[in-house]
Amino acid sequence: MPQPSRSPAPTPSTGATDPVSLFARPIGRAASPPGDALPVTQTLYRTADHHYVVRTCLHLGAEQGDACDVMVYAGEAELREALSAGGDGLDRALLAAAGLDRP
Repeated sequence: MPQPSRSPAPTPSTGATDPVSLFARPIGRAASPPGDALPVTQTLYRTADHHYVVRTCLHLGAEQGDACDVMVYAGEAELREALSAGGDGLDRALLAAAGLDRP
């Protein structure tokens, strides 16, 4: 079961600044279970103009580093629609971590 968290987003393993945190505030985080074959973390951010940003990182190991992508959603309805389409536990855990798991 994915692990929700309200802690701030960690910086990528390269030690660089998390670029999303330059324009948005982290509001929730979810991670795949420990020992997962391909560890994944998702961090949900909210911008000052009320958009939502999801950063998904695949943790490929020390040799390869992390591979991350960023998706921006116009509002909560668009975010919910996108995350409900996948229907996986990580998406539900991310909404719960941000307190958005209730209609």
